[in-house]
Amino acid sequence: MINFRYLSSLLLVPFAMTITSCSQPEQTQETTQHSHQEMTKTEAKDTDQEYLTTLGLMKGHLLIAKQLIDQGKYAEAEPHIGHPVEELYGDIEGQLTKRKVADFKGTLNQLNDGIKTNPKSDKIKGQYDSSIAAIDQAISAVPADKLQSPETILLVINGLLKTANAEYEAAIANGKIVEVIEYQDSMGFMLYAEQLYQSIAEAMSQKYPEKNEVITTTLQKLKTAWPSVNAPETPVMAPEQVSELVTKINESGKI
Repeated sequence: MINFRYLSSLLLVPFAMTITSCSQPEQTQETTQHSHQEMTKTEAKDTDQEYLTTLGLMKGHLLIAKQLIDQGKYAEAEPHIGHPVEELYGDIEGQLTKRKVADFKGTLNQLNDGIKTNPKSDKIKGQYDSSIAAIDQAISAVPADKLQSPETILLVINGLLKTANAEYEAAIANGKIVEVIEYQDSMGFMLYAEQLYQSIAEAMSQKYPEKNEVITTTLQKLKTAWPSVNAPETPVMAPEQVSELVTKINESGKI
């Protein structure tokens, strides 16, 4: 399983830098009973980019959960609903008061409990919508100029796609998709990165038309690695190809 807390410390390396050139943060070990949660806890950071990336990872998980719920695959949806509150919420919890955002852990927990105990309940849709609304409310606490800034949003997209890349690679072994959750995670993060780019696409097309063309075209090509939320037996695109496309978007996003 992907080491999310350690990986999150690397997500927002500026586009002019590489992961290998950045210094490593201090770490302490946090172990839980679930193997997916056995990860390194890094020092809390509160930059807008890191905050938005964590919230973006939450939304990516929930986007995938919604597709699975719509198919009636409640057991498959369950981990994608659990991860935002169990793995990611702690990374932004300490910032909520400072950013004047109401605590929404209870909202996420209601959905998590609901999908586990009564997934066919009519309440699930409302709980899902409330969770998305709570995350969007937390996002809106970031100043509008940052949310509309290509410089800021490209850093967040970079973080989301790096995580998607790592998850995709972890899903594949011996030329087969063996970890469906990781495949689905990577798809969710890519989908939200694509959505997020739309918020700055117009500004990019006006200020950086050539870069916008490359990023838009590359995102569309990257998206084909995930033909469906239902993982194929063999990957449509090799991990190396996904990595190349993510790197191309990274390089084109240097502004």
